[in-house]
Order: sequence, then C-alpha cells, then structure tokens
Amino acid sequence: MPKHDSGQAKAKASSKKKPTDAIQILQEDHRKVEKLFDRFLEADGKRRQQIAQQIFQELEVHSTLEEEIFYPALQNQVDSEERTPSRQSETLDEGEETVDAMKHDDTEPKFEEENEGPDEATQMMIATAYDEHRAVRDMIAQLKQKDASSPDYHQSMTELQQAVVDHVTTEEDEMFPEAQLSLDIKALGKRMQQRKREILSAAA
Repeated sequence: MPKHDSGQAKAKASSKKKPTDAIQILQEDHRKVEKLFDRFLEADGKRRQQIAQQIFQELEVHSTLEEEIFYPALQNQVDSEERTPSRQSETLDEGEETVDAMKHDDTEPKFEEENEGPDEATQMMIATAYDEHRAVRDMIAQLKQKDASSPDYHQSMTELQQAVVDHVTTEEDEMFPEAQLSLDIKALGKRMQQRKREILSAAA
C-alpha cells in the first residue's frame, strides 16, 4: 500500500508540473486563450466583460514573450544558417578549387538556391507573425473602447478569435516544428518563464 500511495503522489505532482520548454509554454498559452474565448461566448453581462479583459491580458503577455524571445531566437538561427554556406566555401582547398573549378561553378549556385527557399520562407513566416500581432493589438485596442453590451462587441470578439486561431494554426503547424529542430527550447523556456513573471509582477 505505501508504494501505491507514493506512486499516486508522484503522478499527482507530475500532472501539476508546469511546462518548461518554450514550445510547451507557448502551446499552453494557446490552449488557455482558446478556453477563454469559449467561456466568453457562453457568458453574458458583466462576466463577459471580465473574460474579455482576461483574453486581452493573456494575448498581450503571450505576444510580448514571442516578440522579445521566441521570434528573435528563430530569426538569429536563420541568419546563422544563411552564413554557413559562405564559410564552407571559404575553407575549400585552393588546389581543389582550381582543379574542380567548373564543377563548383555548376554546383554552388544550386546549393545556394536549395538553401535560399527554406530560409526565405522562415523569414517571411516570422515577418507575417509580427504583422499578425500588430493586427491583433489593433483589434484589442478597438475593443477596449467599446461597451461589452454593444451590438457589435460580440462580432468584434468573434473576429479577434478567428485572427488568433489563424495565427496559432500557422505557428503550431509550421513555426514550432522548425524551432524544435533548430533551437534550444529548454533554455528559451527558462527565459520565457522569467520574463512572464516580470510582466505579471509589473501589471499587478
């Protein structure tokens, strides 16, 4: 019996353990906001206003973490990968370059083209993510000026929800898998946890 109790205690502790890597932290934020939107749609009156304010705060904190820590880390990785081919070509043996000059002329442009596509796609994805954050912030600013009981408030919140869903889908389907392969998501997670504590302390 003691062993069984110990196992239950460990399982309980494990289930309450907060996510530690960057991807898990961001995904947990996504799920939390999704649930808040669902609660907003089911609520009415003053409760709806309170939930809307929670959504705004969660989105603002989340976007700050991504813009200050996650996106720059991914951008730096892309920049580093772009510099790698040129460094490799500089280390080629001079004799080999002379003997195989025609070969290098044929193959090097192809090498650059093959690497250019994914890098450009990632850069575009990051730039689009910043744009989407700006759009969400603009929508939140407009909603904060409205009365939660006004006829168009619900419609505006639905539009905000759709914008967030589209953004989250792109991140989780395309950006997060790439980040898991190229970044130290544990180290990023620690930085995010610390920054989140700072933001929430300042807002308290």
